[in-house]
Amino acid sequence: MAMSGLTRIDGLFEGAPAVQPVGPGDADKDSVGAIQDLLRGQGQPSMPTPLAPDYGLFGSKTTAAVSGFRSAAGLQPSDLVDVEMMKALIQTPAKKPTASRPYVTLALDFDWSELAKLVVLTSILEGEGAFGALNLNTDKAGLSYGIIQWAQKPQRLHEILQAFSGADADAFTAIFGGGDAAAASGLLDHTALPNGGVDSGGYTTDAQFDLTDDTWTARFQAATLSTEFQKIQVKTALQAFQNSLNTLNGYASEFTTQRAVAFMLDVANQFGNAGAKLLYSATAQNGQTVADHLSAIADESVNRMAAQLQAGTRNRRNLFLNTPLLVDTAF
Repeated sequence: MAMSGLTRIDGLFEGAPAVQPVGPGDADKDSVGAIQDLLRGQGQPSMPTPLAPDYGLFGSKTTAAVSGFRSAAGLQPSDLVDVEMMKALIQTPAKKPTASRPYVTLALDFDWSELAKLVVLTSILEGEGAFGALNLNTDKAGLSYGIIQWAQKPQRLHEILQAFSGADADAFTAIFGGGDAAAASGLLDHTALPNGGVDSGGYTTDAQFDLTDDTWTARFQAATLSTEFQKIQVKTALQAFQNSLNTLNGYASEFTTQRAVAFMLDVANQFGNAGAKLLYSATAQNGQTVADHLSAIADESVNRMAAQLQAGTRNRRNLFLNTPLLVDTAF
C-alpha cells in the first residue's frame, strides 16, 4: 500500500499509538495542509488549496470543518484529527474528490513522486484539483474534464473516455450511456471524430452529443465519484506527463530543475507537446539563461492565447515561475 510520506498523516492512518493528533494551532503545516486537502474533498468548501496563504494553518475554519466532518461521520465530538478521524477521512467516499498528496496516495494507492506532485499542482491550477472539474466551452474547445482538463477539440477527452471504457466497460456503459451500450459507444465514436466532434467554435457537430448540456455534464459528474475512474484519471495524467517529459528531454536538456520541468509540462498540458516545443524554439536565443528563456516562453504563450484568456494564462505562468511549492534543484 502506498504511503503519503508525511510522517504524522501516515502514522495516524496506520493507527500508530505514539503519533499525536493534529489540532488547532498545530505548527506542522504539512500535516495540517494534508488534512485540509482531505476535508476539501469531503465537501468542505472553506478549506484552502495549497496556493492559498492560510493553507497549513489550523485556525477557526479548519476547526469548524473538523468538527463538522466528525459529526457527519458519527465520531465523538472533538476538534482533533486523531486515528479514528484520519481513517474516516480516507475511507469515506469523497463527496467532491480532489487530487492531493494524501488522497492520491492513501485513498487511490499511487506512490508519491515528483511527477505526481506536478500532476497535482497542475490540477489545482486547472480546476482546484477537482476530479470533476468541467469547462463548458469557454475556450472554444468543447467540453474539458478532469484533473488536467482533457479537452474535447484536440481529442484529449476521447483519450480519457477510452481509458475509462477500457478499465470498466460495464461501468462506462452504466454511467456514460445511461445503461445503453449503443449510447456509450456513440460517445466514444463522436469524441474520436476530427476536432473531437466539435466545430471551430467548440460547438457540437451532432446534437445528440452536446456534451456541455445538463444530461451529459451530469454523467461526467457521476463518473467523478467512481474511485476506479479517479484512479484512471491519475494514471492517464501521469502517463501524459511522462510522455511530455520524454519529449522535453529531447529538445531542452538544459531545463533540469524541478521548476523548469514543471513549467514546461504545464505549457505542454495547455499547448500540447508540439506546441511547447514550438514555443521553446521561437524564444530561444544565444547566451540566454534558463530563467530568461522561461520568461520569454511565458510571454509568448500569453501572446498566443485569445484575448479573454490572456490574463489567466499570465497568472498561470507566473505561478510556476515564482511559487515556493517548486524548487530550483535538479528534477
